[in-house]
Amino acid sequence: MALLTAETFRLQFNNKRRLRRPYYPRKALLCYQLTPQNGSTPTRGYFENKKKCHAEICFINEIKSMGLDETQCYQVTCYLTWSPCSSCAWELVDFIKAHDHLNLRIFASRLYYHWCKPQQDGLRLLCGSQVPVEVMGFPDSRGTCAGSLHGYIV
Repeated sequence: MALLTAETFRLQFNNKRRLRRPYYPRKALLCYQLTPQNGSTPTRGYFENKKKCHAEICFINEIKSMGLDETQCYQVTCYLTWSPCSSCAWELVDFIKAHDHLNLRIFASRLYYHWCKPQQDGLRLLCGSQVPVEVMGFPDSRGTCAGSLHGYIV
């Protein structure tokens, strides 16, 4: 799977409140890393929203299609430009409950409609289901923030 360009990454994962002109549409992107606990090479990829399929659902479908060994444990880390909407939060929880060999962590650049109760409930559901959701911070003096996104961009 192709990686994001550095420019796409810089524009889309920017979590500043105010943007300078020219403005650009903020896309919903999900970058992931699937790491087998046996030390094998991690699998990386990304998805963006499609017309009738959010990036989270595309991600779930991709992981299901991989035919992962259910006797093997996997760490899955997702980096999202927006936190999951409430319906995607439910889908992610159902997916993780059905696949107990997966351990999912989510880092979001921005919170999606965080002032709306359904979105708050979705985030609470994820956290209550052992799926931590963290908001990425601004880059520190070394240029890094929560989680490591190196390797997702070209």
